[in-house]
Amino acid sequence: MDKPKDESGIGLRRAEIFREIIRSGSTRRASKALKITQSAVSQQLKLFEELVGEKLFVRDRRGLIPTTRAIEIYNRIDRYFETLGHIEREILGSFTLAQNSLTISAPHFVCLSMLPRLVAELKQTHPSLEFYIRAQSYDQIAQHVLTGEADVGISRLPLDERFFEWQTISISKTICLMRAGHPLASKDLITAEDIATESLITLDREFSSNLLGLNAFAHKGRNPAVRVRTDAIGFAAAFTAHGAGITLMNEFIARQCGMFDLKIVPLHPTITYEHVVFWRRGSDKVMRQTDLIDAVVEYARKQASA
Repeated sequence: MDKPKDESGIGLRRAEIFREIIRSGSTRRASKALKITQSAVSQQLKLFEELVGEKLFVRDRRGLIPTTRAIEIYNRIDRYFETLGHIEREILGSFTLAQNSLTISAPHFVCLSMLPRLVAELKQTHPSLEFYIRAQSYDQIAQHVLTGEADVGISRLPLDERFFEWQTISISKTICLMRAGHPLASKDLITAEDIATESLITLDREFSSNLLGLNAFAHKGRNPAVRVRTDAIGFAAAFTAHGAGITLMNEFIARQCGMFDLKIVPLHPTITYEHVVFWRRGSDKVMRQTDLIDAVVEYARKQASA
């Protein structure tokens, strides 16, 4: 049987009150935090316990002590409310036109290397500009730029030109990345035969570029043993730096890993990648900030070729 329309949100409110009681330790402090009467808090707690089907607190001289079941419920509810808060901020942010801000979505390692330097560089010419940096996969970057949750993205082609415009910042090829002291580090070119017996650190299977690279070796009759898979772009470099194996990635991302003592060696067979700074076609905000976007593109090109 459906609940009456006037009960909509009651369950959520009871959960919110229960959460605050756990956080504050008493119905009195919870009532102050929620700005309602203590009797209302106690009544809603009673109804929430009836809904759960058991008592959730034990009273002693220290106040209300949550049961094991109460802690389990709290942990789940707390995550739900954190998610709701995040969704609310996203919704409000997506409809609030921040005149002096720039949201950039980029691969994980670009957010650790290029973008911090970009922000420092732009401080000279745009001292009051507020940045929001999103570290994401390529698919997520495109999605956030398309929906307006990010103003610009740094990604690789292909992108759909019906929805996006872009400027190229780098043309790069697949390379092999390894520790400077690795036996293969002295070679001028790495082949399928060279890495046939090596432990490989790679992106997850869902990344098409990763599959292209591995399939190229399979075509040569070589199937390197994968030691570590990760879904964070560029993070394979960290595992490589600590001796877990070697990794294959495009040179643009590899050059973001300068904090590690790693050697870049050309690879055969190889794949060519084109990385771009892109934005949603017809974006009003980007059109109003062309000088800023040009500065981002220019700096990204400089860093990509450094």
